[in-house]
Amino acid sequence: SALSIMGRVDWINRKKLGQFILNCQDDDDGGIADRPGDMPDVYHTFFGLAGLSLIGFLGDVGEKEGRVYREVDPVFALPVDVVRGMGLKAQV
Repeated sequence: SALSIMGRVDWINRKKLGQFILNCQDDDDGGIADRPGDMPDVYHTFFGLAGLSLIGFLGDVGEKEGRVYREVDPVFALPVDVVRGMGLKAQV
């Protein structure tokens, strides 16, 4: 999220990071683990999805699945529409 806040997401290899996160997904039970083959948990699932959103990868996944995923705000780690609706302003 720090690189997103600084406007430097281009410093990240979007394809490799996105694929790594997807490889950490448990295809049978759902969820995302800290590395491929490990047990998924809520913490890594939340931040894995947030990471996919911040690098613009979640939209690509959604298009393939026929779903729309909401963009995550890098400061508040909430959906952008929720942040806007609540009138939250980041102090960066």
